[in-house]
Amino acid sequence: MLGLLYFGRLEKEKWIDGIIDMIESFEKRDKELPFQLFIFGSGSRERKIQELTQKHKNIHFFWRQNIETIKRYVENCKYCLIPSECLETFGLSALTAIKLWLPPIGYAKWGLKDFITKELDLTHQQWTTTGQKLYNIIENLSNKQDFQPSTFNFQLSTFSKDSRVVRFHALAGKNVKKIIIVSDFINRIWGIETYINDVKQLLEQHGYEVELCWWIVPWWPIGKLVKYLGIITGLGNFYEAIKLKRKIKKLQPDLIRYNSVMRYLGRAPVYVSKNSSAKKRMMFHDLGYFFSFPSQLIHEQQIKTPFTLKHFLSSYATKNPLKKLAIIGKYLSLCLIKKQLQKRMDTFLVPSDFMKDIVHKSYEIDNKKINIFPHFIQE
Repeated sequence: MLGLLYFGRLEKEKWIDGIIDMIESFEKRDKELPFQLFIFGSGSRERKIQELTQKHKNIHFFWRQNIETIKRYVENCKYCLIPSECLETFGLSALTAIKLWLPPIGYAKWGLKDFITKELDLTHQQWTTTGQKLYNIIENLSNKQDFQPSTFNFQLSTFSKDSRVVRFHALAGKNVKKIIIVSDFINRIWGIETYINDVKQLLEQHGYEVELCWWIVPWWPIGKLVKYLGIITGLGNFYEAIKLKRKIKKLQPDLIRYNSVMRYLGRAPVYVSKNSSAKKRMMFHDLGYFFSFPSQLIHEQQIKTPFTLKHFLSSYATKNPLKKLAIIGKYLSLCLIKKQLQKRMDTFLVPSDFMKDIVHKSYEIDNKKINIFPHFIQE
């Protein structure tokens, strides 16, 4: 029987609903599920997943687990489901799946374009919804147990931890030893927050002194609420700016890397770095810097440049006055952040090449200051 794996957040923006719809498509046709599905994750769709496990013995739910636990079930799987319709900045989950020898099934666009082969690309399916497209691919795969997808056009070694350290050394220079990584949230709650903890550990293994700043946020659903409210508080987050200024004075870092400042910190913590002699970098891993609701960003054409209020409002079509007010508020916060980034940052980092043009056109950043700095495989 065909083995399938899903690991990640059980949220609408990751299109876990597509997997649920696919399962329900088999139910509507009175068909037995022709696969075993192993699901690892947590989020708002947990209850629905649990209901499906009670109806189908072939669906196994393990909640959120570390990668070592997930590896124990890999031998039972042949493909990994990554059904997200929203545009991903980098295919970290897909890359991890490939490392586990599980070809991913998903939409081969933007950050995922190099990690999904044509045969497993949902974009080429003629059906309307993601659930229908998944149904079609999986039904075909279950009838072709000997099917082998084409090879990928990259080397996994490019995304190894060793390669990451070599790139970091080259970009940082010989004099960088002490580093502050600033991020809205620093505990292992979402993908990128987990990732920066791994970055810290990796750099410390190579002799760097690294400190993470700033806030430890509760897990869903409180954390999700805090994330949205933080965009408002970021308009004048002077308290956190003062704390960071003191930390910079105490540590005297050689490098300050801002991982994220949009969802809580805002422009003030960027401003206080002005008198520091440290190198300063900004990492763009979130398309929310360019689009009002990134979880609903499906097509590249939705991002309108340059970054103006007219473009920002028109990029998301809504007649809801509350949503329009929220978009205007986010725009004002991003304008303040944009000005500080333009003044303070030496280098801007993006995880995938397609983002260079977006950063350049949206924030009017010189292309020479934008570097592609891809993620590494989490092991």
